[in-house]
Amino acid sequence: MAVNPIPQAKQIDRVPSMTVPLDSAQNVRFQNLAEEVTMVDVHQHPFILPEDMGLFIDYLRTSSYSWGYDAVKHGGWSTVTTSNVFRALLNAEDMSFVEYDDVLGEVNMMLADINLQKDVVKVGNANDILAAKQQGKLGFMPTLEHLAIGSQLSRVDTLYNVGVRLAGLTYFRKNYIGDGMYERNDGGLSDFGIEVVHRMNDLGMAVDLSHASFKTAMDAIEFSKTPVIFSHNASYTLRPVKRTRKDEELLACAKKGGLIAITAVPNSLSDDPEQTIECVLDHYVYMTNLVGIDHVGIGTDTVIGDHVGFHKHMMARDAPREFPAEYLSGLESPADGKNIIRGLISRGYSDEDVMKITGGNALDFFRRVMT
Repeated sequence: MAVNPIPQAKQIDRVPSMTVPLDSAQNVRFQNLAEEVTMVDVHQHPFILPEDMGLFIDYLRTSSYSWGYDAVKHGGWSTVTTSNVFRALLNAEDMSFVEYDDVLGEVNMMLADINLQKDVVKVGNANDILAAKQQGKLGFMPTLEHLAIGSQLSRVDTLYNVGVRLAGLTYFRKNYIGDGMYERNDGGLSDFGIEVVHRMNDLGMAVDLSHASFKTAMDAIEFSKTPVIFSHNASYTLRPVKRTRKDEELLACAKKGGLIAITAVPNSLSDDPEQTIECVLDHYVYMTNLVGIDHVGIGTDTVIGDHVGFHKHMMARDAPREFPAEYLSGLESPADGKNIIRGLISRGYSDEDVMKITGGNALDFFRRVMT
């Protein structure tokens, strides 16, 4: 693809990012695990942002984008999901109301770019992920921040046919499927939404509830014929804000065989001006104690570029808030992925449990849901 005339963010070492300290014995464990694990991020944005987020819309207008293969490889990932949505912000002021054609266009542009790579492949299930790792290739799994299908059920099939294997039902606002988590009146999943969930089940597309309202999430857990996922969330008990999830819905998800993956968005888990990966690790500890080790995974929601700048320029209407930290040190981008392994070791997790959290549980979830 053509080179974008607007400078892009650095993929590696954009800002100083701490490394979780380990003693010599722990470091040996880390080295072994880093080679052995099949590390999967079930919600990542490997789309490279512009260096200056003030130029984001101008950047999108170029229709010349890149994906951060170098950052993802540096982070030690075996496979990442792609959470496609950014291009659609060219024609929507609110991410809840992005257009289907814009979202589909970004997926197709990304897949075209993947086809140009010798060591990157599109993956669609657990077997594909393991095969890619065995071949020394990086897996990209097309997924969507949320379904932008309007009232047309057939669009779910179209998205599946281009490779989408996981999608959120809503973003912050109401759509035809159900209510997002920022709606004033929580009406839950609509009748059309139940049809959508069942169609996703039948196709083998994972139902993501990360931005769903409480009732929409609980309805989807009830009506889904397969396990569901909170792909990038955290505990309301530890961090009582609209964006986190309550124990009731987390336990319901796990009881049905689902997966809860922990986010690492700066300022989402802490008000500290100097946030580090430690606030993320706190939620891993809480979540594994709450739902059990077999239902927790990674869903960083990281980007390649200035994540806080993105929120300031593009998300103020969706979720106005303060931004005490400029970034989250230790898990600032996909390039910091291996730090999660280090962090889990530092928190006392066994090698077996680290392997489950960093990818094993995601693979098991994919086996239960995807064909």
